[in-house]
Amino acid sequence: MRREYARFFLFFSCALLVTTLARPATAQEVNCDPGDQEVRRLTFTGNSAFADAELSRIIVTTPSPFARTVLHLPLTVRRCLDRNELPKDRARLVIYYRRRGFPDATVDTVVNVVAKHAVEVGFNIHEGLPTKLASITVQGLDSVRDRSRITRSLPIRAGQRFDRVTVEATRDTIGTRLRNNGYPKSQVINTFDVDDASRLAYDTINATPGPFTRIGKVDITVIPFTKKSQQISDDVVRRLVGLKTGRVYREDELLNAQRTLYRTEAYQHVSILPDSGSGPADTTIDIKAVLAENTTRSARLGAGYGTLDCFRVTGELSNYNFLRTARRLDLTTRVSKIGIGDPLSGAKALCPQAQNDPFSLKLNYYLGATLRQPVFPGLRALPTITVFSERVSEYNAYIRTTTIGGVASIDVRRWPTTPVTFAYSMDLGRTEAQPALFCAVFNLCALEDRQRVEKTQRLAVASIVVSRDRTNNIITPSRGYQWRVEARHASPFILSDTALQFNKIVGERSHYWGIGSGSVVALRVRAGAVFGRSFGTTSGFIPPQERLYAGGPTTVRGFSQNELGSSIYIAQAFSVVFPAASGLPDTLFRVSHSVRDFRRVVPVGGNSMLVTNLELRLPSPFLAELLQWTLFTDGGDVWNRGNAETFQNFSFKVTPGIQLTAFSPVGPVRIVVGYNPYKRPAGPLFYEVPIGTSDLTGPAGGSLPCVSPGNILPVHLVNGRLEQSEGRCPAVFSPNSSSSFRSRLTFGLAIGQAF
Repeated sequence: MRREYARFFLFFSCALLVTTLARPATAQEVNCDPGDQEVRRLTFTGNSAFADAELSRIIVTTPSPFARTVLHLPLTVRRCLDRNELPKDRARLVIYYRRRGFPDATVDTVVNVVAKHAVEVGFNIHEGLPTKLASITVQGLDSVRDRSRITRSLPIRAGQRFDRVTVEATRDTIGTRLRNNGYPKSQVINTFDVDDASRLAYDTINATPGPFTRIGKVDITVIPFTKKSQQISDDVVRRLVGLKTGRVYREDELLNAQRTLYRTEAYQHVSILPDSGSGPADTTIDIKAVLAENTTRSARLGAGYGTLDCFRVTGELSNYNFLRTARRLDLTTRVSKIGIGDPLSGAKALCPQAQNDPFSLKLNYYLGATLRQPVFPGLRALPTITVFSERVSEYNAYIRTTTIGGVASIDVRRWPTTPVTFAYSMDLGRTEAQPALFCAVFNLCALEDRQRVEKTQRLAVASIVVSRDRTNNIITPSRGYQWRVEARHASPFILSDTALQFNKIVGERSHYWGIGSGSVVALRVRAGAVFGRSFGTTSGFIPPQERLYAGGPTTVRGFSQNELGSSIYIAQAFSVVFPAASGLPDTLFRVSHSVRDFRRVVPVGGNSMLVTNLELRLPSPFLAELLQWTLFTDGGDVWNRGNAETFQNFSFKVTPGIQLTAFSPVGPVRIVVGYNPYKRPAGPLFYEVPIGTSDLTGPAGGSLPCVSPGNILPVHLVNGRLEQSEGRCPAVFSPNSSSSFRSRLTFGLAIGQAF
């Protein structure tokens, strides 16, 4: 075992060497010419107010990356000293400190020669005492309506360091607030006095608000799309814009109206500006809107390949002016499992992983129509209605077929940075899952019982989703955070079938920190729980599609898809043990304790889940704009509360690994290699008897006998067939788990970042 861990850490160290080839991402680069001196190291000393990373972004001098200066790896970027820029860097730092409130700051430079063509550069900083802001006075707002709203929570206040950058931000804040509260002609200037002896500053902000102004005439000019007449009428445009004569002028409402029109996707260009011709004393201001229409219809077609979905095709037709009201109608279709799923199953060899999934034998599809209400300003609840039919499967877990379904949702925009979505869905469908899952988790072992829960039923779900995204990039964030919480409820009270009742809550939080040189540290925590008919209970049937699963390239990457947590195993064969051989009064079905092979694994999922992910994302030394290396450590578990007799309790598992990401037009494509040091968990062993089997020495076709080692569930002859008594199948089967390094690696391919 120690040898295998040594191999892993050798593998992990090699991966670290490759990823540290990344070059620094600075505003300016200092390239090298023959004979130049390479900057091996850059240091800052004496700085406490500002971090090294912040100061390094101000200057031009840039060190070579760690991979070159310490590890001496080839093909790495070399950075050299520019003697002309060095004194300018010193001046840049001095100016920066003095603008940020340190009038006595001084900076010295030190250049140490460490090799024939290599130096270390240091900046020794003496910050000195900061100047404090003794007072800040805002003048000229006596006639302004709701003056307190203009001066509330300004970026700076008395007692703080006299930071001129923040003082200017305060001036801009007051100006912006005035323009957003009826004063478009306002002017704001800033003056200050500094007492150098006492290290105190006195700041005065003078505002000239101008007249309180309302919106006058709103002039709309529409330029039709090439060779077409105007598609969206002026009346609809006016409702979309939401700017009415007599309304108080607010600059942010003009920007919001412009965004609203762009969101419809019906316009190529939108310009909404106040009329510059109005006089300084006018109390009304006209608005000019110029819109260039786009085509109001579009079609999209896409294709792809995935290790689990095999080949897939998507198509979408969109009408951005449905019924000439700027409503959007989307007709969408998706087909996956092409190549392995019937009736398009002619390329199974190209989908090797999906061949092991019994739920990939049918084509997955989605047919849907979605009608969206346009985003009218002032309308804080935006409705969407979807009608659909689909078949969707989860690897080795279940397949869900919906004959007809519908979703009505309302996107509440009362809080712009924290959208809330309420939804109600109802569908007629059926969920097929592994028989062993029904037997072990819900004690539905008889064929008739399983067929009862797998029949077409009515499922109604009410849900709420609250989210917040404060990241700087949707696809590859480098700073900020985001979180999301979803709650789901199903019961007869909202017209769900009596057999389909549950409560579910799932939440996650992600955070991103840029650490310089284009590197990012990313952290995610995700947790969830599913309850029975009421919160706090674990009993009752919970539809397989609502259970929680983890494992795979988007959760815990050291485990295969959905295989984190407990498992059930399907035997290849079993033996009938008669009383004479066992010494017990009954006939038994079981396998020997020495048997370790199995036909397939059935992921159990769970009613509880905790997943954590920690990543270090590093740009590649070559093709840095295209490739990214990631070192990750994932951890977590999926477990079943209230079922400890059959399945394991919570056991936090950690799997490290490495990932290569290529940025493509369809999104980030990831190749994942995770290391899993854990053996497969012990679990119950069943045998699925094929339908049509009829043998006195075995159970009837379609049954699911427990055949775990040491199983003592008795078998009796009933109507000419051996049938097993009901009872809990012992979770004692321990499958083969190879200890080789290669067998502990889990490979994955996925599109999109893990989080």
